[in-house]
Order: sequence, then C-alpha cells, then structure tokens
Amino acid sequence: MSGIRAELAAVHKKVALYLNVGRYDAAEKLLKSTLATQGSLANIHNLLGVTHHKQSRFPEAIREFKKSLKVNSAFTEAALNLSVLLCDLGQYEEARAIFEQAFAQVRPGQKVPDLVLGRIANHHVTAARSYEQSSMSQDAINEYRKALSIYPKMPDVRLDLGRLYLRGGQTDKAFQEFAEILKVTPGHSQALLWAGIAKHKAGQPEEARQLWRQSQAAAPADQGARALIKVANG
Repeated sequence: MSGIRAELAAVHKKVALYLNVGRYDAAEKLLKSTLATQGSLANIHNLLGVTHHKQSRFPEAIREFKKSLKVNSAFTEAALNLSVLLCDLGQYEEARAIFEQAFAQVRPGQKVPDLVLGRIANHHVTAARSYEQSSMSQDAINEYRKALSIYPKMPDVRLDLGRLYLRGGQTDKAFQEFAEILKVTPGHSQALLWAGIAKHKAGQPEEARQLWRQSQAAAPADQGARALIKVANG
C-alpha cells in the first residue's frame, strides 16, 4: 500500500506541475493512465475534473467530479469543485444541494463554505438589480432578501435593499437594514448617511443630524453628509 500511495503522490505532483504550466494534455494523459492501472479513485477523478474545468470542458469536468463523489460521497474537495462549477453555469440550487450533502457527512452541522454561498447569493443579487432596473420593486426586494438570507456578509447589498425600502416609503424597514450594517461596521459612512435620511423621513431631524455628523466624521472627504446637514439646518 505504501508503494501505491507513493505512486499517487508522484502523480499529484506531476499533475500540479502540468496544470501550472498549462500542459493540460499531459495532465489528462497521466490521470487517465492512472485510472486505467489503479482503478477508479476519487482524488484522480477530481484532478481530471479540474483539468477539464481549466480547459472550459464543463460537461466532462462535471462528469469527473460526479465520478469522484460516487467513489467517495464525502470527498469535500470534489464537492466544492463541482459546486463552484455549477454556480458558474448558473445551476445554483444543485450546487448548494451537492455540497451540503457531501459536507454534512464529514462535519455534521457545518455550513457550506462562503465561496459557494457567495456565488449563490450573487445570483439573487443580479436578479434583484434586473428587477430594480425594470421598476419591479417588490420582486427586487424579494431577491435581495434571498441573497442576504444565504450570505449576510454583503453590506453593499444590504445598503441597496435599504435604499429600495426608502424609495417605497418603508422607512422603518430601511433603517433596520442600515442598522444591521452598523452593528458589524459602526463607522460605515454610507450606512450612517442613509440611516440619517431614514430618520429624517420618519420625522426625527435631530437623530438624522447626529447620524450625518457621524457619517461626515467617518468620511471627511465625502460631501454628502455635509450637504445634508446644511439643508437640515436651513
């Protein structure tokens, strides 16, 4: 067994070198030869999938990643590679399901990595912005909320959602979104500025001025908060 492990380690090393210099044909030939002599191995199928992916041979890459998971359903590296590829192809729900299934087998309760979640969330963000450009505000709000439910670490997306609420006259919901940003980043100048606008629209001018002063202090070069303070002061 130790001889086989050493042989496979050498294959991995050679394939990594081939991929680094763009010798995909050589990598593919070596990997297929290894599968022919050693039988179906999860890590070799995964490497072959990576090789195909780098050449934009997506159906073949998907097939190899799935073969890898068939040999070892808990092989998280193959699951991650397959999930990322499916995300790139727009197959977000399948991507998430595949990784959740594989990851749960080795780390019960562990969440899907940010790399996968972020790509899935970005799909909803793109849809939200398309709806917003088409003046379909409620659909845009729904998509922004889906994105943030999948991956909350997107302050710019939360800012967009808050501004959309403001345009619809939902000042309380808008302020809640800006406040969520400020919980994580208290000095976020744009969140402070828009939170102030929400307070001003809600008939709370002094709270608005306080937030604008904080925004100006956080970003002195930004003229927005300064202008709003001048307007509020008459």
